[in-house]
Amino acid sequence: MDRKRIGFMGLGIMGRAMAENVLQGGWPLTVYNRSRDKTVILAELGANVASTPKDLAQASDVVISMLTGPEAVYALLTGENGCARGLEAGKVFVNMSTVSPAYAREIASGLAPLGVTYLDAPVSGSKKPAEEGSLVILAGGPKETVEELTPLFLSMGKQVIHCGDVGQGSMAKMGINMLLGTMMEALGEMLSFGRAGGLSDDVLFEVLHASTLACGLFTLKEKMLREDYYPAQFPLKHMAKDLKYAVDTAYETGAAIPGAAAMQQLYTAAKAKDMGEMDFSAVAKVLLELSGSKSGC
Repeated sequence: MDRKRIGFMGLGIMGRAMAENVLQGGWPLTVYNRSRDKTVILAELGANVASTPKDLAQASDVVISMLTGPEAVYALLTGENGCARGLEAGKVFVNMSTVSPAYAREIASGLAPLGVTYLDAPVSGSKKPAEEGSLVILAGGPKETVEELTPLFLSMGKQVIHCGDVGQGSMAKMGINMLLGTMMEALGEMLSFGRAGGLSDDVLFEVLHASTLACGLFTLKEKMLREDYYPAQFPLKHMAKDLKYAVDTAYETGAAIPGAAAMQQLYTAAKAKDMGEMDFSAVAKVLLELSGSKSGC
């Protein structure tokens, strides 16, 4: 495809690395962030910096948002200097933020009268895959638009999966994060159980890695759990939010997800204990504290 002009809003833990990969992929890039200091590095690398979301949209053929959730997306879309004011027929708005499927369809409906194509394209992966450009993009929307933008998506990720119509990318994201949150909580339970029974972390992780349950997630989080130190790759507050979206969506669709509903309560409790800015693996810390277990046996 031709090198369309790309606009990127949201330069947080994931967004900054994703935008840098877009730039390194050779795409003309304009960025916007509410905290302007986060644009400095990208400007030094050659990106243009927009003063407002409206200016960014006017300068771009494709606008990508990578924000914390629906409130942030809405705030940057609307208003006198909102992104929607700079969008026009033929442009594409790609929301890579994690939102509910219902909200994805709501945004699409709001942009349709402008002649703007909407894709929901959340990602599977956290900080490290974002930096490495190895995310998996879960795209919902017109197949032809997804195919057209696949080279752009592959500057940020290793695979693009077309999940279906608008909202289905978000649906897939809810599903994978439900599994992710549940697996992390289950690992915390194993540690809580094993430590309370006198097993060392060395033994627990050796057994885990030798079993059919060994996986990259557990390997990635082992150091955090052993050291009781949780620098955020994917903040716990975001997992609590995503599980709430999943529970709400399950209510709408009639899906039975009792385990995820329980996980949502546990992650919310961890957030209430001031763990929201920690990595989501800190959910294990709640369980360990409840059992009176110490870290790093």
